[in-house]
Amino acid sequence: MKTLAGGGIIIYPTETLYGIGCDPFAPGQPTGKIAGIKGRPKEQPFIFLIPDIHFLEENAIAVPPAAMVLAKRFWPGPLTLILNVPKASSLAKITWKQTLAVRVSPHPFVRALFARRRFLLASTSANISGDNEDTARDLRKIERNFSSLVDLFVTEGYKEKIPPSTILDLTKKCPEIVREGAIKTSELASVCKI
Repeated sequence: MKTLAGGGIIIYPTETLYGIGCDPFAPGQPTGKIAGIKGRPKEQPFIFLIPDIHFLEENAIAVPPAAMVLAKRFWPGPLTLILNVPKASSLAKITWKQTLAVRVSPHPFVRALFARRRFLLASTSANISGDNEDTARDLRKIERNFSSLVDLFVTEGYKEKIPPSTILDLTKKCPEIVREGAIKTSELASVCKI
């Protein structure tokens, strides 16, 4: 936790891929550092891991009914929801379009982080921007690309090989699938109108 609170960058396992992440509110603009390390545009949005759905309410984000239904069914799990962020929310400082992509990971390492402190973990796959997602599962490639550029590298605990999270945009009149991943459209449609 000290690493993240001090502006450090970590590589860590999730249930889908290895992620590279930081505390976006920490000193030193760590999200900008991650963008530089990965070679991605600074304005490209991150996915943010959160402890649970209530974290959003605690930070003045109204959770739409569809998001609540989906969270109850699929969280913790590989579903990312894009939600509107009001300017009054403290989380508005880290958004470019007044929206936030969030998910709750079931991975034990991530759960252990949030058990110690309730915060927001800016996250993206641990690969060079534009690379195939499989490179974010290959420890040798990850170490070669990033080991000298990050502050903490957690290699234990990744066992599964499932697709990345499905991304669902709930900011529009009708929910829109941005990326179909581990959770299929038919599964989402079974609990909410897509």
